[in-house]
Amino acid sequence: MGTKVLPQAYRDAVEILVDGGGPMRAGPLLVAMGLQDAASTREGLRSKLRRLVERGWLEEVGAGLFMVTEQVAAQVAGRASKRGPAGSGDGIGSSPPQ
Repeated sequence: MGTKVLPQAYRDAVEILVDGGGPMRAGPLLVAMGLQDAASTREGLRSKLRRLVERGWLEEVGAGLFMVTEQVAAQVAGRASKRGPAGSGDGIGSSPPQ
């Protein structure tokens, strides 16, 4: 299933991080998503990114600096199996695709 199990905003963030090939902060990520880089919007995205870190989709490699895990990058690129994570109340899988 891959990123299809994620809500759209989470999916967009993960796919942009995969395409970016390296860590990004919330501000540039918002711009890449086509959204305005305002403080409230940035904080909302940062909160989403931290949820993805908690569930193993992303890792925070520095203060406010996020990137996808190798496992997720491989899955999004189509090199991993198709098995997706179990759901949770907020629509984010509890673990990244395996």
